[in-house]
Amino acid sequence: MRARILAIGAAVWTALNAGIYLLVISAQGNSPAWWYLAILVISALLFVLAACRLWPVPMLITGAALLTAAALVGVLSTGLLLVPGVLAAVAALGPTRRPPAGRPRPARPRAGMPAG
Repeated sequence: MRARILAIGAAVWTALNAGIYLLVISAQGNSPAWWYLAILVISALLFVLAACRLWPVPMLITGAALLTAAALVGVLSTGLLLVPGVLAAVAALGPTRRPPAGRPRPARPRAGMPAG
């Protein structure tokens, strides 16, 4: 559940940043770069697909990689605002991996308790 919430958060954050980018660029009197907006939209869609549990790990990795590239390209404009979206996508990767069903997890002794 936590992974889905983080993936949705990354998608919403990315979509909001696309809107901020459009506002900043239009306020400067320039036209937005379509390819930059396409990267942001594709990243947001990948995060939504990951939240829907459609190949979540590849979608999160690809979306995070695209968003990292967009953050690096747009570092002089609004690129740094994309970093929380990248971090949310990477954090969502953690809980999606589960141990194999056939093997039980080995019991680890608690700290401060004698083993055996």
